Amino acid sequence: MPTHGQTGLVIPVPAADALLASVGTRYPGTVRDGLPAHVSLLYPFVVAVELDERVTTALHELFVEQVPIAVAFLECYRRGGFVALRPDPSDGLTELLRKTHRKWPDVLPYKGVYGDVEPHLTVALRCSEQTAVRIEQEVTAELPIRAELREAWLLAFEGQWALRGRFDFGGR
Repeated sequence: MPTHGQTGLVIPVPAADALLASVGTRYPGTVRDGLPAHVSLLYPFVVAVELDERVTTALHELFVEQVPIAVAFLECYRRGGFVALRPDPSDGLTELLRKTHRKWPDVLPYKGVYGDVEPHLTVALRCSEQTAVRIEQEVTAELPIRAELREAWLLAFEGQWALRGRFDFGGR
């Protein structure tokens, strides 16, 4: 559960919103409330009180150079009670994750708990392994999902997730 003032830098994937809504309806409590389908770039990011013009300028500079990324989510996988989609190809997202981390080297993805994290779209978490198996099977039957990733969002948790900034790829 996020804490007040925590932020995240994500790439929204609207093409997968219906899938997450469907999973959330069938398996209440397994899908993050208040967040769209997304690929995380850096979570947690800079705490909300430190978001200033310097941070937003750096984000704009990072994403103005980024071209849109076409991906397909062809594979659903699980680890324990965690279920996710793997983007294909992943190299564009992997490079963007690296660039983001180079800009903020002191901000560890997931506070360093999971080591190097590959690009993924979380479908469900904190569920029993039996439920995760069912979700993985049901979601796999609904793939592929194709998307063009065109922007990054800066979100802040203020009792609920709130959009604090949008950054178009390529400065569109």
